[in-house]
Amino acid sequence: MIKIAIATNKNFFEKSLPILIPTLIDCGINKDDIYVFNAGFDKYSKGIVNGITYHNLNHNSFEYSALIEICEKEIVSEYWFLIHDTCKVGKKFKELLYNIPEEKPVKMALKINPSMSMGLYSYNYLLENKHKLFHIKNSDYSKESMSRWKIWGVPNEDYIMWKTEPMPKLYNENEKNWSVVDNYNWYGTDTIRRTEYYPSLDLYKNKSNWGQTGYNMVLKI
Repeated sequence: MIKIAIATNKNFFEKSLPILIPTLIDCGINKDDIYVFNAGFDKYSKGIVNGITYHNLNHNSFEYSALIEICEKEIVSEYWFLIHDTCKVGKKFKELLYNIPEEKPVKMALKINPSMSMGLYSYNYLLENKHKLFHIKNSDYSKESMSRWKIWGVPNEDYIMWKTEPMPKLYNENEKNWSVVDNYNWYGTDTIRRTEYYPSLDLYKNKSNWGQTGYNMVLKI
């Protein structure tokens, strides 16, 4: 069983989720298997919206918020696939997602390092490394704290994917097989973005930081 963990936050989910979620459903992902982890609230709450489970979190550790919450709440699934909210998927995504080697690796990466931490994690692997996740849990929403953790995340990308043993498998043997397909901002904002396409999972990422000078410090994934 694979559940989808969408990492988002309260400042951006209204723009991003209407693009991502319909593509997950269109490719055959069941609504019961889609979980939204919405970071940045003062109080925790949980609810079902149009058949999809929402966890509004009282912390914000960027993309790691979802994995932290899975461990803290012990939300069981054989595997979790972590996806950023600034993605969308094509019709082949589910078929490619379930193309897991027979030996059932503990994790599978979208691409070689750096992979934005996106990929498949076994639930048992997450629990084994929950101490590392809890260590970076952030409940301080001040500009200083959020900036500090954003900056920390640059050299620590793939914190428990490529930077923690064992090394992950690559989805569908994807090593460098990705491309930039356009420079369109899906969300109608003035943030400079580009769209990267990963055929290994038929996945698109509308990316704002890719090594250009400076970093976009707006508090969104």
